[in-house]
Amino acid sequence: MSMKIYDIHETFDVLRKYKVTTNIESIRRWLRSGTIKGVAPASRKEGWRIREEDLYTFIKERVSLDEFNATDVVKEEIEVEAREKMWWELVGKFIFEGHIEIKKTQVKEVLEHRSEAHLLDKVWGVLKEHKIGRAKPTVFYLLDHFLFAGTRIPFDENFENIDYKILFPVIEHIKKNY
Repeated sequence: MSMKIYDIHETFDVLRKYKVTTNIESIRRWLRSGTIKGVAPASRKEGWRIREEDLYTFIKERVSLDEFNATDVVKEEIEVEAREKMWWELVGKFIFEGHIEIKKTQVKEVLEHRSEAHLLDKVWGVLKEHKIGRAKPTVFYLLDHFLFAGTRIPFDENFENIDYKILFPVIEHIKKNY
């Protein structure tokens, strides 16, 4: 665990987030009694200092493990939501890392690999309409997602090649939605 040191207000923010307390005075009382390990202030101006490890040890004692882990899950969901929002803001400004132009031979190769060659006409029919002002079907990507028909789709990370990271999931998307 990191060596982050919290002051009383930062500690209060964390404990409130985990629904341990809504009163900062409770924290001061717990620190004075030793319920929460902390470094007592040398002066009133300095204030209490609490090591991150000691703070989370206290939280784990007070909050059920399921609740503690659920809070971590919520935090992760919030981070994912923030990344997605940022992604859409960049896309709205037409900021992308790059793009791929899809060729019918690539689609045929992927479908044959998946034993779905019979879907070539259907999949290619949808793809060839996705030109976005270009001569060939084009898919723009940013970070680990790409944009197809107004939908944000994650790469298939099982591949090294960017074309396949996009082609496999775009074909899945077409199969499900068209």
